[in-house]
Amino acid sequence: MAAMEQRVVLVTGGSAGIGRATVQRLAAQGIRVATCARHGDRLDEAIGGLPGVTGVVADAADAADRARLVGRVLEEHGRLDGIVLNAGLGWAGLLEDMPGEVVEGMVALNLTGVIELTRLALPHLLASAREHGRADVVAVSSVAAWSQVPPLTVYSATKAGVHGFVKGLRREVTARGVRVHTVNPFFVETEWLARGHGHAPESDADAAGRLSRGMAPDRVGAQIARCLAARGSRTVAVPRWAGLARLAELPPVGRTMDRVLSGQADRVRRVAARAVARRTG
Repeated sequence: MAAMEQRVVLVTGGSAGIGRATVQRLAAQGIRVATCARHGDRLDEAIGGLPGVTGVVADAADAADRARLVGRVLEEHGRLDGIVLNAGLGWAGLLEDMPGEVVEGMVALNLTGVIELTRLALPHLLASAREHGRADVVAVSSVAAWSQVPPLTVYSATKAGVHGFVKGLRREVTARGVRVHTVNPFFVETEWLARGHGHAPESDADAAGRLSRGMAPDRVGAQIARCLAARGSRTVAVPRWAGLARLAELPPVGRTMDRVLSGQADRVRRVAARAVARRTG
């Protein structure tokens, strides 16, 4: 099995938040990292000075960019041993208030992008597993994959789709040496909500007032790094107690949530609007 410092790992969404923390952590371990983001200046700001890190301006929601991204990694490194599917967007509000183009964009990035980038990377990951003993797919999902609540209905649907995709993929590739993991965070202090509502910060200074409340992104990055070194596939909640969200999949719990939450639509709309305004104003 290849030593960690010999591995090549692709991390999407590396300019900020969880992706940025993950790139920093993996680089510190000596892993050769390729990462991408849509905005080159922000990406340069994030990875400047990090040893062994390659930055590619690419949108994981765009088919041509996905193909170019994988091609660039192979061109520079000649191999691909792991992929961290981190890039994602969120949008807070009721479905009836959501613009159609936002729905399409969120599905394109959070779900289609995850599946398609994995499809493109998979032949190279399987080759790495045959030659070096293992390869890894790590999908950054969410506790929302297990507990779907407004005002994150569409976001939750995309993450539930990722959850189903990962379960199926494990059953395709585990016996061939590819570990498939999901890391499912609770709330994280990132630019996720501001970006989803069209207010992506242009610099670290601009991001200061746009961060959502939550835990430090490096807590999630630490679990991603653990997945890349784990003996088998993992499904991880961060923090661990957030795994209780799985109880929402039990029919009695789900029916109760249906009744309670559906009666709070107006309140959900107001709370979501205030949260968005604080991060986009």
